[in-house]
Amino acid sequence: MLSGSLSGIPAEKQKLRQEIRSRLRDLSPTEKARLDAALLASVTAHPWYREADTLLCYCSLPSEPDTRRLIGEAWKCGKSVALPVCGKPGEMRFYLVSSWEETAAGAFGITEPSGREVPVLSGRTLCLVPALAFTRDGRRLGKGGGYYDRFLAAHPELRTIGLTYAFLLQEDIPCEAHDIGVMEVIDNTGGNHGKS
Repeated sequence: MLSGSLSGIPAEKQKLRQEIRSRLRDLSPTEKARLDAALLASVTAHPWYREADTLLCYCSLPSEPDTRRLIGEAWKCGKSVALPVCGKPGEMRFYLVSSWEETAAGAFGITEPSGREVPVLSGRTLCLVPALAFTRDGRRLGKGGGYYDRFLAAHPELRTIGLTYAFLLQEDIPCEAHDIGVMEVIDNTGGNHGKS
């Protein structure tokens, strides 16, 4: 879905990214912990999470909705977990990890898998897709690298969910032709939004 003039969309996105980052910085550690606990409960109650045999996840940065506890829960439930490694511009691959010992600090301090076993992707693979913000119908504001857009375009068989805090849900996000959203968005209130 295109919004606005093509030349103005990157500038609109950058302005929105700055606004979202500012709102996240204003979140106290206590409030963030409360929101993260509620978000974890919302995700683990979702049928797609329960049905998934493989979870494609990402290691959240301190300002992002926490995924580390979710990864731990997935291991406890016997799910396979894979984390991404970003290579040359636009290239991203997922590799399986079964403990934190199989990870290492990568570029920009992001935790990455140290192994190289590629997961088997299927309709029972759930991909949790990061973004600074989402709309209720699944459009996403990424960080601008396009890694997930390219990955999701190559793997339409995957179920996709975006995680966000309810106060970051947007009525509109400027989109370009290559932008790929998610099927559902889950927030800390237990709200499930999306196209599915």
